[in-house]
Amino acid sequence: MARSPHRGRRNKAHGGAAEGAAASPPREPAQVPRDTAETSSGKPPEDRDPGSGIPWRNVVLVMVGVAVVVVAFVSSYSVAIGKPTARQLPVAVAAPPAVLAKLDASPLLKVEPVPSLARARAMVEDRSVSGALVLSPRGAATLLVANGGGHAVETILVQLGQQVAVAGGTTLRTIDVAPTSPNDPNGTVEFYCIAFLMLGSAIGATVLSRVIGPVRGVRGPRGAAARLGLVTVYAAWLSVVVTFFADVVLGDLVGHFGPLFLTLWLYSGAVCLAITGLSALVGPAAIVLILVLIILGNPSSGGPVPRPLLNGFYSGLNPVLPQGAALSALRGVQYFGGAGIGAGLISLAIWAAAGLILLGAAALGWPRRHAAAHA
Repeated sequence: MARSPHRGRRNKAHGGAAEGAAASPPREPAQVPRDTAETSSGKPPEDRDPGSGIPWRNVVLVMVGVAVVVVAFVSSYSVAIGKPTARQLPVAVAAPPAVLAKLDASPLLKVEPVPSLARARAMVEDRSVSGALVLSPRGAATLLVANGGGHAVETILVQLGQQVAVAGGTTLRTIDVAPTSPNDPNGTVEFYCIAFLMLGSAIGATVLSRVIGPVRGVRGPRGAAARLGLVTVYAAWLSVVVTFFADVVLGDLVGHFGPLFLTLWLYSGAVCLAITGLSALVGPAAIVLILVLIILGNPSSGGPVPRPLLNGFYSGLNPVLPQGAALSALRGVQYFGGAGIGAGLISLAIWAAAGLILLGAAALGWPRRHAAAHA
């Protein structure tokens, strides 16, 4: 039987296709791209079930860590300001020998004998003593206090003066040589300025460090010089806002806008630089410094309880940590005509210098070079 030419051509075509398929090498199945999240987690998507992937170990560590911080807050504040007691409170006294000896024997006082009322007043005004008691042969006893140095100290001195006056059969006249503002009779606004300015400085320095990124060299938009300029401007902005609010808006710290602003600027700049420099070296671990300043710096600052009424540990921290140094300088500017501010300013300058050193070390790549040398 004769075959159709079309069928022949069709069979030939099928045969050629089959031969071509047999001759070509088999291809591997196409690779399906995996979820990009696998590269970061190390597991395929099916193994990362959100319902079973809670990192319980990390959760427990966070809960325990926060609880420890809270306990540290409560313990520090309760120990520092829970029961204020006079310990060697410096007092200038002009009195008969018998009264002078009796007061000098008290463990609560550190008596400084003075010859006259004028000398006693000068010592209170230059912050050499916290107060003065003058007993004249005739007339009332005179008590000199400085409410600007701490309201709690004034309260203790008034009680002491009244006891001495009653024992001597006379009356007591109290003179405040460094009064606080009528709008803030207890002198608490300066402490609030210091405490909250520290928070603003610490938070701002931390956030700016995270936003801008690591310090890269000395020059350039992300260099140490640019970072220094940024935190300096930020500290100035915070300080002028706080000064304006305390002076103009509240009317509590009036009459010394310029010196108050400069004092707060140095304080805020010191905190910003210390945290910025430490963040540049150790990253988020710099939060430890912030916690130390809050847990120890605020209760030892002399705000809630003046330094003469703190225990030995917190009294020793007072001039070292920036809050105590700044509050002492601020009170000296506001209430004592600038007397006794040198130590506080020097302490703040040291904090600022330490921050600059840390920032410079990060800019020069000290952590990377140190790690490479020990690799």
